[in-house]
Amino acid sequence: MLLDERKQMWQDRIDAYKSSGVPSVKAWCKQNQVGVQSMYSWMKRLETEPTHVAYPLTQWVAIDSSNSMEETPTLTVKVGDVSIEIKEGFSHSLFNEVLQVLQSHVK
Repeated sequence: MLLDERKQMWQDRIDAYKSSGVPSVKAWCKQNQVGVQSMYSWMKRLETEPTHVAYPLTQWVAIDSSNSMEETPTLTVKVGDVSIEIKEGFSHSLFNEVLQVLQSHVK
């Protein structure tokens, strides 16, 4: 694996930990079978490194808007200036894709 790929893999892991809601790095690492010392090492390394990661220009995710607008419980998630309204029965995989795109473009 190339260094850039390894850096991106660890940045993805760090982002996943930060957005997971798990209270400690140690607990998240245990759940995800990631070495705690490696996680701390990469967190420190990537925090101090200049952030010139080359992101894809645009990543689009298809969203099906044909669902009816029934009264259902909703949750609003805000990332930077962007907000996402989530309704009961949402697609977890789609939500994760949208979050990953937002996290890589909104700081």
